[in-house]
Amino acid sequence: MSLKQAHGFALAEVVIAAAIFAIGAMVVTGFYMTASGRGLLGRNVTAGALLAQQKIEAAQATAYSYLSTLAGTETLDELGNSSASGRYTRVTTVTRCDQSPFCSPAPSTANLTQIQVTVTWSEPYAQKSFTAYTLRVSQ
Repeated sequence: MSLKQAHGFALAEVVIAAAIFAIGAMVVTGFYMTASGRGLLGRNVTAGALLAQQKIEAAQATAYSYLSTLAGTETLDELGNSSASGRYTRVTTVTRCDQSPFCSPAPSTANLTQIQVTVTWSEPYAQKSFTAYTLRVSQ
């Protein structure tokens, strides 16, 4: 059997194919790591938005004269349960728009109250937050 009739791959072909496969695997792994990180961030932003919305809905259901009782800071888990080891901190600020400091960007108007809810949490490299606002008028 002559050398030209031999079947198989040369060592150089195998090395090049392995290098191309390794580069492709590294690219796919990088995409996976990026997607995983973005998925975690998206999940935390969604939880923060839901926790802020939960407090906004409580403010809408509270009588106007008792809105000031909503102000404060809470440590929560992702379901909104109070927990000392929770990873979310929800700060609620209630501001009357006719008293200093005035509501921003709302106008200075009597019988108008702004409720601001800010939910913060820690990501691996930064502190993140979500803020929601609502306005209530006395009736």
